This record gives sequence, structure tokens and C-alpha cells, in this order.
Amino acid sequence: MLGSFARHVKWFTDPSLHPTDYSLLLTLPVIAAFGIAAIATAVAAFVQRRVPEPRIFRALERFAWLGPLVLGVHLGIALIVAAILGMLFVPSLRVEPDAFGFALLVAEAACGVLLLLGFATRGAALALAMLGVVAMAPFNFESILEQVHILGAAIFLFIIGRGAVSIDRAFGGRRALPVPEAPAAALTLLRVCMGVGIAFGALTEKLLDPGLANALLTERPYLNVVAGLGGSNGQFAYLAGLAELVIGIVIVSGQLTRPVMAIGAVLFTITLPVFGWLELLGHLPYYGIMLTLFIAPSADPRVVRTQLREGRAA
Repeated sequence: MLGSFARHVKWFTDPSLHPTDYSLLLTLPVIAAFGIAAIATAVAAFVQRRVPEPRIFRALERFAWLGPLVLGVHLGIALIVAAILGMLFVPSLRVEPDAFGFALLVAEAACGVLLLLGFATRGAALALAMLGVVAMAPFNFESILEQVHILGAAIFLFIIGRGAVSIDRAFGGRRALPVPEAPAAALTLLRVCMGVGIAFGALTEKLLDPGLANALLTERPYLNVVAGLGGSNGQFAYLAGLAELVIGIVIVSGQLTRPVMAIGAVLFTITLPVFGWLELLGHLPYYGIMLTLFIAPSADPRVVRTQLREGRAA
């Protein structure tokens, strides 16, 4: 249940009342959290080298061509619905009802439609990346950096395109950029952006902002599953932040990517009955990324490189 609290406190609690305290980076609990994450990464690397992956999971790589489709559909739907509801990317980024805010939402919706249909995919991906930069004006660098996984998805789709199941295919645009390293770069950047976003969220929503986490736990005390063991809200928030930091850094490291994606999907799903459809909406891009990386964690297998370069099944 730690993982069920491990994401997106700001979606359900006003973050303006609890600013991030970056001075806590130099405190022993936060330094210890990074140390534990480093140890966990080393353990994951050891397991990956010593324990062979079951052949049944390696068989998933024949479906690598579906990754761009899965990612484009999940991201496109999330952007469209968020724009309709007056949100930029996630529930915590509510857009002001003025001309600039309206322009942001129109751009968000347009990117979503294009990515969903697979039409002018590279232009839409570039526009989505630029939208995040422009949105730092009404919001701030921290709130946009927390959504860096969306940037990773945009970069992936810019490099790889939307593949065979897209309107772009009719115009000969299904293939990846003509660079040998394109599949490896796309998958690596997608994974790194996701991991950085999760790790950064662990800091800004919990480890460096215990007041924010405590506010949510005070409002929803049932989330603190260690309360029966005498654990305080602060202790539970620290454990949740630690778990999230470990997961994020392990993802960045590239160790045990497929098992971590599976675990992440479970953790992201078990909170849906608690927080409802808004959490599902915010998590849609994550689901697309997790499924893409579960199918093809890396571009080492030749079948993965071929399918992502050609935009079709090998």
C-alpha cells in the first residue's frame, strides 16, 4: 500500500500552502534515502546479471512495433480530456480562464488529437514539448518538471513516429528517423524521463515537503496503513517517498526494467478505487509508457530495433 500513496499528492491537496523545502536535501533522512536507492540499484543490477529472464517475456519483443501506437493513444486521450476539463497535463495544473489559458488548452487538445490519430506526429510531439516550456510562465519550473515523463513520450514519438497504425503511414511517415541509434535513443530517453519524473515527485511531494503529504494524510487518514503499527503520518510519508525514489532511480538505471514496469502498473492501479477517474486520467500517459517499456525495455534485441525503425512487425 506504500505505492498507493507514492504518487501525485498535489493532485488532491493544494500545493500552494506547502512549498517545497529544498534545504532538506542536506538532511540525514533525505541523504539516507538516496543511499538506499543506490543500494537498491546495485542489487537490481546484480539480479539482472545473474538471473536469466524467462523466455516467455522475451517473446513480447516481437510486438515492439505496437509501442508507438500504445503510447500515442494513451497520451492523446489524456491530453484531450485534460484540455476539456481545463487542466494542463494533470489535475494539479488548473489553467486560468483567460486568453492565454485558453490558448494553452487549445494547443494541448490539438496535440492530443494529432497524437491519437497519428497525423503529423513529429510536429505534434515537438509542439507538445514546447507547450511544456511555455507553460512554465503560468505555473513554474518545478510543476512542469514533475511532468517530464510527458516530454519523454514526446521525444520518443518524435524519433520513432506513430508506426504502421496511423494516418502518417498513408504519407510514408511511419518510419523512425534515419539514424542507426534512433530506437535505442528513443527507448532510453523515454525510460530516463519517466524515472526522473517519479524520483523528482518523491522529493517535491514527500521527502522535501512533509507538510504537503501530512495534509493529505490528515484529510484521508485511511491511507496511512502503518498507523495500526504506531507509525505516524510523517513516518509513512517518508516511507512512501523512499519507495518512490527507489523506483524512480532504478528505472533511470535501466536495471530490471520489465519487472519494475509490471510492479509500477499494479501500484498505479490499486489507488484508482480510492482517488477515482481523475487519477486514471493523470496516469494514462504512465500506462502507455509502462506498456511500451514492458514490451521492449531496450533496443538490444535486433527484432526491437528493426520494428521500431520500420514502424511495422518484423
